[in-house]
Amino acid sequence: MKNIKNSVIIFLHRKGRTLLKVLAVVLFVYFISRKFHCMVFKLENAVCISITGRMANAMFQEAFLYSFSKKRHNSEVVFSSENPLADIFTLDGLNWRYDNTYSCSCYSLYQDKWNCAYDESLESLKLPLQVWGFFQSWKYFKGDEEEIRRMFTFQPRLQKAAKDQLETIVASFANKGVTEKTVLVGVHVRRGDYVNKKEYFFIDYGYNVATEAYIHNAITFFQEKYQDVLFIVCGNGVAWAREVMKSYERVHFVNDISPPRDMALLTRTHHTIMTVGTFGWWIGWLTNGTTVYYKNTYQEGTHFSKEFNGGTKDHFIANWIGLD
Repeated sequence: MKNIKNSVIIFLHRKGRTLLKVLAVVLFVYFISRKFHCMVFKLENAVCISITGRMANAMFQEAFLYSFSKKRHNSEVVFSSENPLADIFTLDGLNWRYDNTYSCSCYSLYQDKWNCAYDESLESLKLPLQVWGFFQSWKYFKGDEEEIRRMFTFQPRLQKAAKDQLETIVASFANKGVTEKTVLVGVHVRRGDYVNKKEYFFIDYGYNVATEAYIHNAITFFQEKYQDVLFIVCGNGVAWAREVMKSYERVHFVNDISPPRDMALLTRTHHTIMTVGTFGWWIGWLTNGTTVYYKNTYQEGTHFSKEFNGGTKDHFIANWIGLD
């Protein structure tokens, strides 16, 4: 071992200067080529992003980008990764493209301060730039709601599948008095990775899941509000929901299909019961009826609680109803 160490010292003593010169040349060539690349593939009036997370996270990011670019004369939105929503929604009005030249990396990167609250400093940013974050606040696209809903119009194949499925569900409850006039309430149950003991991130970070008591309270809320109501349940906690809701007659449980089809189906109902998570949030927002949510979203004093910057007013719509 000592001989090896001595050999390395001798080698570096003899060749060290040469190696430093080679390294300096390599770095010089890299920076020059990098600068040339950024000049050739220059982006002008553009905001860049690499989508982070799954479907509902991407929806928040693209809703933010729509309003952000609109305020800057409909600037171009450049995705440095594939756009995961392109096959799900029409994305009407979003001026976007995918760029594989790595031009986005030429510009300064700005990250939001809180994932689930409004960061006002974003409003003063100048183009071109990169942004990174989750932007999970309705305030980012306040005033553009109708345009965002139009942007998140489901692709025709998903619309047809949801329409056909909903008609089949309603027809299957005809013997229990369900008709086309029955009030439909979409229920999204998020559990899955949130309660998986093998995935400690969500538990340790401070995420909560809705309780059985909350489900009963939410159902009671709508049953007292409407005499003729049918609940349609989707999500990754359907097995749990079956057990919790087994005493209710007018409940339909949807077997696993796909997240886009779940959302396309539930947004054709009239009202929403969400539990936790952004997927249920978007179902409530797109449905645009009465939305009930589990108000104990996070564990106080945890890392996740800090993402809301002191409360949930920036995250949940003011007229939504929080229950325990």
